[in-house]
Amino acid sequence: YATAAGVLIALNRQERGNGELSAIQEVERDFGIPVVSIVSLNQVLEFLADDEQLKQHLPAVEAYRAQYGI
Repeated sequence: YATAAGVLIALNRQERGNGELSAIQEVERDFGIPVVSIVSLNQVLEFLADDEQLKQHLPAVEAYRAQYGI
């Protein structure tokens, strides 16, 4: 059997977990392994804000963050 050394995710949506911690922090605590992301939701928001064609999607992503984010 292999032992996991960590988890790589494409997008850290920066969501709340079930308690005081973020969802990623809960995974790190529960499984004792690091979680590394390629891109964070903050970076996506910055990218959308800086791109005239994509800026129209900014309110929807901000609403998602307001509802589920940390």
